[in-house]
Amino acid sequence: MEIVKLGPADTERFLALRHAMFEAEAMSFRGAGADDDAIGMAAWRERLARDHVYAVVRDGQWLAVGGLTRLAGAKLDHKGLVWGMYAVPAARGTGAAARILDQLEATAQELGLRQLQLTLMADNARARRVYERHGYVLYAIEPDSVRRDGEFADEALMWKRL
Repeated sequence: MEIVKLGPADTERFLALRHAMFEAEAMSFRGAGADDDAIGMAAWRERLARDHVYAVVRDGQWLAVGGLTRLAGAKLDHKGLVWGMYAVPAARGTGAAARILDQLEATAQELGLRQLQLTLMADNARARRVYERHGYVLYAIEPDSVRRDGEFADEALMWKRL
């Protein structure tokens, strides 16, 4: 397994993976493919140019992806947001997600960030265990944060000091 930094040239492949992710496991994520479509290809290209987005690759296949955004503003730029974490089902349990988190944390430290934050669906126990193994701590549950199939679901908020 190798880790590669994604850029604007990877946008179509990145969005195809996100669409597959949302289609297969819609209840596990706060976003939806329609949200990505509304953002538009140009904005996604810009985001992949600006943010730090990585993929774990084996034999040309993307096994896991994840991104890091530095928060903006003089009072917030010591924090980063981990986003878009996903490991394809065949890669779960292989350490691919851990490799992404390791890379995101190394990048955050290079940027001089002091802490990382992330959110996940509160009922996604598998993802929560991955983050907890990496030292992330739950600091809040936002009730009724996400509408799923006409009902509301809670979102978990986690953080890690670097």
